[in-house]
Amino acid sequence: MSDLVVTSIALDDAEKQLAAIVDEFKGMDKLWGDGTLWGHDAVKSAMDDFIDSWWVKREKLTTNLSDLQKKMKQASEQWNNLEVELAKSFDEQ
Repeated sequence: MSDLVVTSIALDDAEKQLAAIVDEFKGMDKLWGDGTLWGHDAVKSAMDDFIDSWWVKREKLTTNLSDLQKKMKQASEQWNNLEVELAKSFDEQ
């Protein structure tokens, strides 16, 4: 079994990917528009019901993902600062 290897690149990428997901969730309302996309009234009605239910779940997911993204950004910054400080301590010796 291999060891877990954490790199600043992996943390930075994870934070950026989470930010992109949060942006997608926040911009979803633009996709639905006025409902003419669905065509037939029965389909539009069913999609409206789904969308109404989805908004609640989407808001909660967006909030949780946004919080996770902020924590990942903070972890990435702290990791990068720690690497710099460790490198400086080796250079001083």
